[in-house]
Amino acid sequence: MLEKLTDWKYISLIIFMLIIGIAFAYIWNDELSQITGGPFEDNKVNILAVGYDSAINGGASRADTMILISIDIDTNEAGVIFLPRDTFINLESKNFTKLNTSFARGGIELTKATVEELLEIEIDYYLASDFKGFENIIDRLGGIEIEVEKDLYYVDRAGGLYINISEGQQYLSGEDALKYVRYRDRSGDIGRIERQQKFVDAVIEKAISPSTVARLPGIFREINRSIDTDIPIRDISPFLSTAKDIDLNNIEIRTLPGEARYMGGVSYWIVDWDRTQVMVENLVRNKSYINNKNYTLRILNGQGGYGIASNTADLLRKYGFQIEAISNADHFNYQNSLIRYFNEEDQRTVNKLAELINAETEFAEDDSAAKNLEIILGHDFELSNLRGN
Repeated sequence: MLEKLTDWKYISLIIFMLIIGIAFAYIWNDELSQITGGPFEDNKVNILAVGYDSAINGGASRADTMILISIDIDTNEAGVIFLPRDTFINLESKNFTKLNTSFARGGIELTKATVEELLEIEIDYYLASDFKGFENIIDRLGGIEIEVEKDLYYVDRAGGLYINISEGQQYLSGEDALKYVRYRDRSGDIGRIERQQKFVDAVIEKAISPSTVARLPGIFREINRSIDTDIPIRDISPFLSTAKDIDLNNIEIRTLPGEARYMGGVSYWIVDWDRTQVMVENLVRNKSYINNKNYTLRILNGQGGYGIASNTADLLRKYGFQIEAISNADHFNYQNSLIRYFNEEDQRTVNKLAELINAETEFAEDDSAAKNLEIILGHDFELSNLRGN
């Protein structure tokens, strides 16, 4: 007997990432990719991708799959951790015991907060979409052509799911594509993952084909309608501009380590914390982008060049820094660029920032101004030097 089909699998969400990245790569220039190779090592960005079904019979929507995606924007590598929806939650701050309950109780924000606390990490952005959103995006791409390896047939009348896809070369609309990636037979996840990987290849091939260029405006509109995200347009983030360069061979896909176990008659995924800590450390942590987000910069023009402070601020935002103010310095006679910092704990980040913009550093003790930096751009500073990193 076929297992019940309720999973919204991670491969579909990776497809969303790639589609968005490819689209932005056509329309936006490559300025964001120019920050790679700078002094801020381990420049990773974390995204929580959540797939959920629509509300049924007046009930809350359920998160069927939660994925943590960590992209290294310097190496174009990505780590993907599939978070089982039945993951056991044993946190004093939460009054539920299953991870997917977080979405029903508080939507994407509570799910994000729960994952952050569970794994002791920081999540930069989220992406969330329901089944219909997936279908619409694939339809906007013009559907997918794929060689179906065998007849796929399944009926779940109670769940309203009917799958009937014939073997052979097939054109899949968004609706059929969703059925293709959801189908699971007696081989379980092994056969389904193979199909999903095959589907990813087909989507990428379609997305980068010349015929897709004319569809980009419609794809953009559909992404705006179908995907809920907190990624701001002004800071679309380096991972989007480099997503087109990500090699599928450089995507390391893991499942949160653990085992299925019944407790009190309820099925849970019990996390193996020793193995999880190693995985999270390797794929998610140790990234300067997150650290940089804690810093607030004042960018001051100390040389008089037009737009030098605002353009520099735009580029430093791509490293994760927050910009508090952009203004002129007290005069335009600064020969050397200068970074002022006020807490000795900030010295490591300041040194790297000084390396990036070729600036001197000056310490003025003031614990109340920790994480606040003042940058004065002198006559020795050239924006082209920063762009070249």
